[in-house]
Amino acid sequence: MTRPRRTLAEQLGGPLPTGIEALADEHKELLGEALHAARRRQAAALATAAEGSLDYVPFFLRGAVRKAVGL
Repeated sequence: MTRPRRTLAEQLGGPLPTGIEALADEHKELLGEALHAARRRQAAALATAAEGSLDYVPFFLRGAVRKAVGL
């Protein structure tokens, strides 16, 4: 089951700035979708960077480090 998409205001964590509030509903929806997609890309990039950082940890310690940092 998929979760319903959060509104733009929910994604931003508060009331919309006046300039964004003045946009048409379809534009606010497009902006919300773009923000959602950007956050997904950012999360994927952060996960990749976190895994890549383990290359600098000795092999025998990687499991413990993964567990300690929650990877």
